[in-house]
Amino acid sequence: MTKKEIKNAINRAVYIYAESLGYQMSDDADGSYVTFYKCESDSNDDCIDYMRSDHTTIVLNWASDECKTDAVLIDAFAKQQQS
Repeated sequence: MTKKEIKNAINRAVYIYAESLGYQMSDDADGSYVTFYKCESDSNDDCIDYMRSDHTTIVLNWASDECKTDAVLIDAFAKQQQS
């Protein structure tokens, strides 16, 4: 597999994993990141940005604890896929 194919496979696996945690995905359409969010969330601040190129997540400091915990789980899953 080429590096691009490997990155794409990791990203697809992360998307499926995030869906299993109850998140939906919104694509920013520029290819750099996607946003995971839950429809039933009370706040727009409870979302996770996933950087496609380095397979890491970003959450706001004031996001819910559940959102922060899920971001850590997604990061760990992505790291596991890289090895």
